[in-house]
Amino acid sequence: MGRIDTRYAYSQARLQARYGARPSSADWSLVAATADLGALLQVLRGSSLGRWTARLGDRPHVHEIEQRLREQWLHDVDEVARWQPDPWRDGVRWLRWIVYLPALQKIARGGRPPIWMRVDPVLAPIVAREPRDRSSALQGTALAPLAVGFDEPADTAGAWTRRWRQLWPSRQAARRPLELLLGEATRTRTRLAELPATTRANETLKLLERRMELAFRRNPLSPAAAAAYLGLLALDMSRIRGALATRALQDDGAAP
Repeated sequence: MGRIDTRYAYSQARLQARYGARPSSADWSLVAATADLGALLQVLRGSSLGRWTARLGDRPHVHEIEQRLREQWLHDVDEVARWQPDPWRDGVRWLRWIVYLPALQKIARGGRPPIWMRVDPVLAPIVAREPRDRSSALQGTALAPLAVGFDEPADTAGAWTRRWRQLWPSRQAARRPLELLLGEATRTRTRLAELPATTRANETLKLLERRMELAFRRNPLSPAAAAAYLGLLALDMSRIRGALATRALQDDGAAP
């Protein structure tokens, strides 16, 4: 663990409370065992995961589910950013865009965007432009540092990473655990991309979760604590998304 920075005391107290309220294995088992969409929403709303589903209707469509989850993610990242000392707020706030990186990569490669992108408040102003003009649509917005990721070959994840590193604290002891976290996330992304289509990603994601938990516990009162917590939150969101989307698609298939 690096040198303790007492400026992070307020943040650490809030993060520790949220970390302690994360869903248990029993919670996730109940989620997995609940096959009906409506019943699953009731299970989630009665647990610590309830805020993710508070704005969903009783029988939401997949695109509604994903939109509401993205909105909650943006809200949670901004909340965690407000808990940070001033020098680290922008670094934490930059994490809000990781849920958009796959879509932005698709946009950067050109082509016709799906309908959900054309109504998403973040993506709509970008996809409304011609493919050759989409990178310029980022200028003057919070996504401006990603414009270079629209160059050939498109690499929005690389552009995101370069900008995030620029927002890290200058002290090497504070940067080291952030580098380790980023490395774990990057390796996981590579492993997932290499998995055969028929292979489940559970073990790969479980390993990343354990590494994030370890980083959170080993780096209290530091910039890495917020990054590790939000990494865990992103994994939780991904599991909720998978469970809800699967049931919603089954629900659609069963509809007359």
